Amino acid sequence: MTNEFLARRDTAIAIKLKEDMSLDLCGDAAIFRLIHGVDMEAAEKALHFTADWFEHPHPHGRDHRGEADFAALRMINALYRCYDKVSAECQASLENFFLHRDYSSIFGSENHAIMYRVARLLAAQFYNDRYFEQYNMNAAEVIAEDSKYIDEFLMYRARRAWGEFDSGCYAADIMYILHMLYMYTEDERLKKKAAMSMDLILLDMIADSKKGIYGGAHARIYEGNSLNSCVCGMYDYYCYYFGAYPDYPQTNMSQSAALLSDYYPSEIVFKVEKNRSLPYENKERKHLHLCDAWVGDIDYELLEKVEGLSIDKSIYICEDYMLGGINHQDKYPEDVQCGWYAHHQQHEWELTLPGNGRAKIFSHHPGKPNYHNSHNHWTGDIHCCCGTHFCTKDTAISMYNIVKEEECPYINADIPLEFFDERLLEKQYIFLKHRKLGIMVWFSNDYRFVSEDLTTCFEAVSDGRKHAFICHVEPLEKYGSLEAFAEAMKKLPIEFDSNTMTVKFNGILMDYKDRWVNGEKQIFPYEKLYDSPWLCSDYCSGIIYVTDGTDSEVYDFNF
Repeated sequence: MTNEFLARRDTAIAIKLKEDMSLDLCGDAAIFRLIHGVDMEAAEKALHFTADWFEHPHPHGRDHRGEADFAALRMINALYRCYDKVSAECQASLENFFLHRDYSSIFGSENHAIMYRVARLLAAQFYNDRYFEQYNMNAAEVIAEDSKYIDEFLMYRARRAWGEFDSGCYAADIMYILHMLYMYTEDERLKKKAAMSMDLILLDMIADSKKGIYGGAHARIYEGNSLNSCVCGMYDYYCYYFGAYPDYPQTNMSQSAALLSDYYPSEIVFKVEKNRSLPYENKERKHLHLCDAWVGDIDYELLEKVEGLSIDKSIYICEDYMLGGINHQDKYPEDVQCGWYAHHQQHEWELTLPGNGRAKIFSHHPGKPNYHNSHNHWTGDIHCCCGTHFCTKDTAISMYNIVKEEECPYINADIPLEFFDERLLEKQYIFLKHRKLGIMVWFSNDYRFVSEDLTTCFEAVSDGRKHAFICHVEPLEKYGSLEAFAEAMKKLPIEFDSNTMTVKFNGILMDYKDRWVNGEKQIFPYEKLYDSPWLCSDYCSGIIYVTDGTDSEVYDFNF
């Protein structure tokens, strides 16, 4: 560990010890104080309240088992790090929670499934001679079952990637889970796989990012992160391990598991982050998120039904921008009930520009807020699934066919005008200058900005139920000025047929099924799980090859 990292950790620990415990739903801040011997009386009171999770009304009025697994995993730290520091009454509440209450979540997602299993395994290690009444199992039976489950889960991810792929929000939750497993498991195989998995998540992020800013497409995104790339847990992790860049926001790691853990990424991870050269293209083949298969016992029959189906995404990264999106997405089989999860909080494509987490452009079909925020104004397309997308190194094309009457009859786009040096707004077109880059945005229907104040406005809206949207970038030096770039772009023909839903632009032809580039049909799915100069893996192999161009390392999960 470098001195710079140790200094960042010390700063983060000091800040964590000052967190407001009253805002901490799952007891994380209280437990951290207890471990470090700070504010002991107040911290024990807060932990005791969390341990009595099921014994009082939920503070936010929700179902107790919504976040019971989050609380369970965080209280594992209390068992292993400060159990002897709390009263017998608090110990009894912890025992009641772990040995008598069902802390599996009612939510069926992969992160909830693995979080619960890791928490239960580690609780069984601690209460190793006890009986888990709520599960009708003794500790040895829990350890045997959950160790097997976790091993299979991590193997599945190494071979097919995470279902909540490249999520700046949920990958951070997975990192928390893996930190906890790494710290406390007595199974050396699981400990090694946890460390390798964390390395792989960081490497996967690095391959899709610059300076900690994720580019391109993501699964499971929230509104704050969709509009600002620095607002997510993985940005915190990036800054924690690699240091923040001067021209980006400073951050401090707030997740206690990272601050308590002695996990430190392998040297090859730092070398890839530091030494990879630009430009390059990264292609990835992510498996369809299949939450129902992992809730309870592993449903092997259900897993088989989606074997080989995938989400294919690419991103091009150069000095001036990142451009990437989902180029192909298989549909769930009709007899797979969790097919409703398609496009769940999914960020389909993005042009990401340097200098600020808000400097980005993407199009979107907005929805109305609901409990899960699954298809609200800036996130996801659950149940509607009206969009299709394709990105090359310099062009992103989207089409939207909004057929459901209850859905919003328009699309919108995030175009934060304040971050551009120059701008020209014309009918259907927007032309922008960002440093050395010229950017063309085109709507098949006309557009309007929702605010007349163009210094702060960022949302453009285009009415109608059938749309094509194009974003194209080029070096501005080829044209000399934004005006010359705009005139050249308007001469490029754009053909959009709203009846057949096909669009053609600059050598690209696409419909809702296929894509062609200069007459060559694009082949999906991609052959490889990871396919970049730095990270490469055959799909389903469980073997990942990593290089920074000089040194190399192989991550083999098949043991």
